[in-house]
Amino acid sequence: MRRLFLMVAAMLLVVSACGEGSGAAPDELNVAYFAEWPSPNQFGQADGTFGDEVGTKINWVPFDNGNDMADAMDSGEIDISYAQGLTPFANAANVDSEVSIVGIAFSYSEADNCVVRKDLGITQDNIAEEIEGLKVMTTFGNITHYKMRRMMEHLEVDVSSFVAVQADSGADTAAAFVAGEVAIGCAFGGAVVEMLEAGGELIMTGAEQEAELGISTYDVVSMRDSFGEEYPDTVVSFLKATQKFNDDWAADPESRNPTIAEAAGMDDVGDFLAGEQWFGFPDLEEQLGDEWMGGTVANDMKGQLDFYVEIGDLAEAKEDFSQYVDSSYLEKASK
Repeated sequence: MRRLFLMVAAMLLVVSACGEGSGAAPDELNVAYFAEWPSPNQFGQADGTFGDEVGTKINWVPFDNGNDMADAMDSGEIDISYAQGLTPFANAANVDSEVSIVGIAFSYSEADNCVVRKDLGITQDNIAEEIEGLKVMTTFGNITHYKMRRMMEHLEVDVSSFVAVQADSGADTAAAFVAGEVAIGCAFGGAVVEMLEAGGELIMTGAEQEAELGISTYDVVSMRDSFGEEYPDTVVSFLKATQKFNDDWAADPESRNPTIAEAAGMDDVGDFLAGEQWFGFPDLEEQLGDEWMGGTVANDMKGQLDFYVEIGDLAEAKEDFSQYVDSSYLEKASK
């Protein structure tokens, strides 16, 4: 009997050591990312060194949009999303998905925008009249869609005057734009570059949208709550590793950019990480401030979903999103 008791006690100790909050590392970590959305951690994605820093094998899974990322986290297929758009995350939180924002990936006011065919002669001053009957293509339910609707409202465009076409991805939007099937394409990343190179031009710059509409454009680091509860040290290590690769890239971007571009599925990183840099990377301490995790992120989610309620695209929005912003992992990572 004593021997049986000792065996059971030993088994319980093993379960306890490997269970919730123990800090044990998972055998594998499934991380969602966007193709053609280059980031410094992709230097370590290419050769596996990012996984070495985190302490586990990482399976990097490409996605076309943040809504699919939300679904994949909800189903348990994805543990961490780097980087997810704020609007898709807010939509998931609004229906009580068990997910949390644990960090800020990067800001990118210029890298997400609407491009109009130059030959149409559409400007901010005449778009309300000239857009009538034309097709505008974008993915729905993400920050690109949100920015498009806010921009149209700001420019006094009647949204019933144009045809909104839903895209599955930015690549689909760019392809339709290049083929002349749509007048305006709204997308992010390489799709914006492709449309501009195909003879498009911006209706409003990202800087104008920030100044006139008050829109902050950024992606977040999000996770399944159950994953963070079971493997908190892995989440902390992921945030630390991201900061390390951001710092290493900032010290020598030219030598790292070709590898990052290849991992992102691009010929080069373009303006995203070179030239007039489109991406900004707040460090761990900055992310903890009021401008980000300390309050603004929750307020931005509330503001975006309230807007969708106002225009009739959403039935209701939660009163408070602060419970979906968890700074505890960042606090540990910054020490």
